[in-house]
Order: sequence, then C-alpha cells, then structure tokens
Amino acid sequence: MKKNKPNFQYSKEERKKIPGKLYDEFKSKYPFYQEGQTQFHSPIIYPNNISTLKEQAGDSYMEQIISIGEPVKSVLCAACLSDASLRISKGYANARIQTRHSSRQKEWFFWKWMICLRPYIKGLSSVTFQNPDGYQLKSEAVNDEDLGKLKLASKTDDELTKLYKVMCPEGKEQINATWLNYMSNYFLMVVWLDDGSLYNKHQGCICLDASPKEEQELFVEYLSSAWGIEAYVVDTGDIMRDGRNRYRIYIKDMYSLLKLFRIIAPIIPVKEMLYKVMFVPVNNPILLQRWASELESIVIPEFRAFVRQEYANIIKKS
Repeated sequence: MKKNKPNFQYSKEERKKIPGKLYDEFKSKYPFYQEGQTQFHSPIIYPNNISTLKEQAGDSYMEQIISIGEPVKSVLCAACLSDASLRISKGYANARIQTRHSSRQKEWFFWKWMICLRPYIKGLSSVTFQNPDGYQLKSEAVNDEDLGKLKLASKTDDELTKLYKVMCPEGKEQINATWLNYMSNYFLMVVWLDDGSLYNKHQGCICLDASPKEEQELFVEYLSSAWGIEAYVVDTGDIMRDGRNRYRIYIKDMYSLLKLFRIIAPIIPVKEMLYKVMFVPVNNPILLQRWASELESIVIPEFRAFVRQEYANIIKKS
C-alpha cells in the first residue's frame, strides 16, 4: 500500500482491507490462539484475602447478577477502566464498548478483542482502521508497517448492561470496591499493559488520567490490600484539557514493582508486550542478571527464547 511519509494517509478502500491483513498476520504469528476458543497459559489467581475483600465490597451486584466468567470478566473490566469506554447510547437499551488502539500494538489488540473478548464483538466487522492522528502524525512507518488506529465498537449486550450498572453508576467508569475487589491477576495484567509504563526501564507508573485523585487513591489502597503492592499518587503539575490536575500512580519501590511483574508476567499473551516487564535496575548488574533469568523462567514457554535474546542485548549494552 502506497504511503506518503511522514504524514501518510490511506484511502477508504485501503483502510477497509487493513484490519483483515493485520489479523491474518496475528493468526500466523500466534497459531495457538483460536478464535472463540480462548486459551490461557496460567491459572487464574485471586488475592489471598479474596473472601475478606468480597465482604468489604458489601452486597455486590457484581457477584449476584453478572455471569461473565473469569478471566474474561477481569479483562473486560480492565479494558473499560483503561482504554475503552462502556456506554449506553441514546436510543439503545443495552450497553456497548468502544475503543481505539494504535496499530503498533496490534497483537495485543487482537488478543483482547478477537480472542479473549470475542463473544462481545461481531468479528472483524466490528473493527475499522483509521488514518494516523495525534502523535502518530509525526511518526515514520517502521518496516513498511500499516500505521494508524484500530477502532472497535462491540455489540450491544445485556451482560455489558449489567456491568455498566456496576462500573458506571454516574454514566462513566468509576473505581470502587463494588467491582474492584472481585478482580483476578488478569485485571492487573491488562491495566499494566494498557496504562502502565517503565520510565528509564526501572520506575513504574500507572496512568489512570481519566480517574479523579480520590479514585486513584482507592486504586492504590486496592493494590496494597489485595496484592501487597505499595504505590502512591502524585500530582504531576500538568493541567488536562478539562481543567483538572493530572495525577499519576507510582509504584513505591523495586520490591513492589517486581511483585507486580511476578503476578502478571506468566500470563502476558503476546511477546510484543513483554517490554513492559523488562525491568532494568540502575547500577546493579547482579540484579539485572537475576531478573533476566527469572523472567525467562516465568513467561509463556513460547516466549522464553525471545526474553533471553532481548536481555542479552540489554546486558551487552549496559
């Protein structure tokens, strides 16, 4: 497909073909994932004190009414909290999900929506490709990639409507114990891969910018009480478009960061997202070697050679 760099655009006909092309590439790369037959590589893990957490959540609509099984429920909730929106459109009785994702994370996008959350979409007909915008307009295509945004609109669904009533009591996603205390390790994995990042390869940060400070503080309490991961909320000093201060969640220390990674690394389903757990300690070559070896041992077996080579490159450079 012909592109004009750096601000290339695709014709309408080209955009129609791109989702299918990208999904074919995903299936070729990951033949062990079959549409409609979600395979998970590690047991679903809940916090050790899940019973206490459920008691704290009270008489939860989440457990009584919502019949979505795990880990789909946790992936769905995390996606709605991070880069997707769960809404009931005017004139509709049931809720649907909409999201946009960079094509540079297409493998992650397709695992979430075409494999794990496949029951809630109409296959590839739910996916469209949009021309680059925002920061992408300044990007150069790498290896003749199709650079743009993958946009998805799910089906309207009564189970999504039930979830909407729990997660969106005031018309938008809200962090609260009513649903948060029912989440598994898959929830942490999706939140980190969607909204988490490693600054300089060692400092962990979670960007829940749409959530107000008090909800982010509740999320920090959840990380501590449920998973033993210590974090804190920071005012970045930035002002967002809606006039609110921008707050971010920072993982407190290396111990908590590695604890998070040990929980989520064994279930990361595509190797392209493993860079988010490739911790590089500062001036500590012994710990670097130890974590490189540990990470290789806990990821999905198909990805171990990839981790070994990536860390060999990191160690060589350092």
